[in-house]
Amino acid sequence: MKEVYRIIRKLGATSKYKGYHYVAEAVKISMEAGDVPLKITKDIYPHLAKKFKSTPMNVEHDIRTVVNVCWNTNRKAMDEIAGYQLYYRPTNSEFIDMLAYYLNQMEQ
Repeated sequence: MKEVYRIIRKLGATSKYKGYHYVAEAVKISMEAGDVPLKITKDIYPHLAKKFKSTPMNVEHDIRTVVNVCWNTNRKAMDEIAGYQLYYRPTNSEFIDMLAYYLNQMEQ
């Protein structure tokens, strides 16, 4: 989990954003799921909302805020994590998948 937070910070988001913790937890869930497909709106948002005593809509918004901050702060690092040049801001699910894949590759 430490590594997830380190990467999110490298991208420019800090713990002042609620979505910071949501993204980290979503990446953890995604990594634990392995090859099992997850639906972000049906699986991840409701789980995070329950865990953090929020609503799925707020979770989605707060994660989107973190993605926007990262996109506007350190696009070069986002390209590095994605493994290719990004031409548009990734969606929440793309962002979570990028981070999970990157961390899985680091572990191997």
